[in-house]
Amino acid sequence: MKKIFPFLKPYKNQLILTGALCLLFTLGGAFLPYLMSRIVDDGIAVGDMGVILKLGGLMLGLAVVSMLGAIWMGAVNAKVSAGFSHDLTRSIFDKASALDFENFSKIGTSGLLTRSTHDVSTISGASSMFVNVVVVVPILLAGGVAFAFLSDRVLALILLASMPVAFLILFPIVRHLDRLWKLSDEYIDVQNRLMRERLSGIRVIRAFDKEAHEHGRIAHATEEMAKYIIRANVRAGYVNPLCMLVLNLATVVMLLVGANRLQNPELMNAGLTAGGIIATVQYVALILNGVMMLSWTFVFLPHLKVCVNRVTEVLELPDEPAEAGDGTILGGDLVLEDVGFAYPGSELKTVSNVNITIKAGETAALIGGTGSGKSTILKLLLDFYAPTEGRISLGGKPYDEIGRGGVRENISAALQKGMVFEGTLLDNVRMGNPDADEDTVKNVLDIAQMTEFTESHEEGLEYRLAQSGANISGGQKQRISIARTILKPASVYVFDDSFSALDFLTESKLRKALNRYLAGKTQIIITQRAATAMRCDVIFVIEQGSIVGTGTHAELLKTCEVYREIVRSQLGGDAV
Repeated sequence: MKKIFPFLKPYKNQLILTGALCLLFTLGGAFLPYLMSRIVDDGIAVGDMGVILKLGGLMLGLAVVSMLGAIWMGAVNAKVSAGFSHDLTRSIFDKASALDFENFSKIGTSGLLTRSTHDVSTISGASSMFVNVVVVVPILLAGGVAFAFLSDRVLALILLASMPVAFLILFPIVRHLDRLWKLSDEYIDVQNRLMRERLSGIRVIRAFDKEAHEHGRIAHATEEMAKYIIRANVRAGYVNPLCMLVLNLATVVMLLVGANRLQNPELMNAGLTAGGIIATVQYVALILNGVMMLSWTFVFLPHLKVCVNRVTEVLELPDEPAEAGDGTILGGDLVLEDVGFAYPGSELKTVSNVNITIKAGETAALIGGTGSGKSTILKLLLDFYAPTEGRISLGGKPYDEIGRGGVRENISAALQKGMVFEGTLLDNVRMGNPDADEDTVKNVLDIAQMTEFTESHEEGLEYRLAQSGANISGGQKQRISIARTILKPASVYVFDDSFSALDFLTESKLRKALNRYLAGKTQIIITQRAATAMRCDVIFVIEQGSIVGTGTHAELLKTCEVYREIVRSQLGGDAV
């Protein structure tokens, strides 16, 4: 909870006001049974209508003040709850944006979604209950018992004896609730993950007629989630009726004892009155409300504990070090020496014994089939992950010495999925270099073969792109990504399968323009296309996470069977 309480500090004054209002209407409610007993004893019993009207008016005034205080408290409480929820959600979002890939993968996108919505909502609900539990419950319990003792000690003792019985009933009910809520929340994460997979892969699912299979996966997760939620709610549902049973039985006992005692003249002379009995019974109702609130607090605490732990798990993850480079552009020599890497939690290495040497100004290709380890090597090059074995150096300096900020200043990458953001074409390309003028942006767009597109729209560079580039094609997204990449001053330019959505003619034009523009700069092209790789100065063939061939196209045709198979499958046997 120490990670959550600081989010309540900005609302300290509102919480104090809420507590004061809560105290006001609770005390008003606790005083009403006393006034009722006075009306019975001093008004109805002696037929004094003046006393009845006077005390009745006072009761009405107290009820109105309590009602207004409750309404005001509800409004303040809602404001605090909304602000607290906003601040906590924003903090989770900021933390998720600052995580490195290793820590991000520990929680996952679906887990972060659940924590920032469902879990925050649960904690926010607890924050609105906080004042009630701290202020109202003690007043209802302690005040109700105290007023009951003022009315009649014997009846108050009966009432007091029933309260421990009610709390003893609660313990076995709430004992295992936290485990049930934890399991249900975990299956909510699974539901989110499966729904995201289904929505993003809906075309593939329909193409392979797997809708029934996917429906079954989601149905299983939903059934498991529902099973644990139902179990938790059924156990929690025992609380109210059992506690009410105990206190109502206490009420029956008090009425029987009170009726018998009223028939005793000595007790009547000692001050026992019908009004006192009525007041004591009404205090039972007040205490019943307090017990109900407290019991629901005990029921809610296990779920709250699970949600707090899940949110705290995110907030306590270390941020990715915000290392800024010193602006030095290093040489383009890139060397990977005996590099090996295994993803967190995996016992098997994704890549091992990778040795790559690329000289400054060379154009190198990394080619291999799906799952061969190309994308993993890219992540290591961009310092998204640190290699578990070996080392990587750029411009003669190890990555550890350059620092993450320096690495990313010197490497510009167009990733496999051309990411486009909502906004103008100019803003999207300028992400590579915010200081670039419009002429420079037009130049890189021309290199990326986007001039025809910009000239076909009267807005030109101000043409607005929809979220995720929904109003442009996949090839146009890739070309915007390429333009953004080459706009950034760097020593190494990486293109991760960035030409896959382009036709061969467009790719040929783009590559020629690209080679002229990046002359003297190191280029790394990660591809599955043999036609793309064969034009490079050096080719590295990757198979099962290892380099199985290095050389030019002609050399690899003679020495590397894996490369020959790739060329044969794509370009035909005559190309080998």
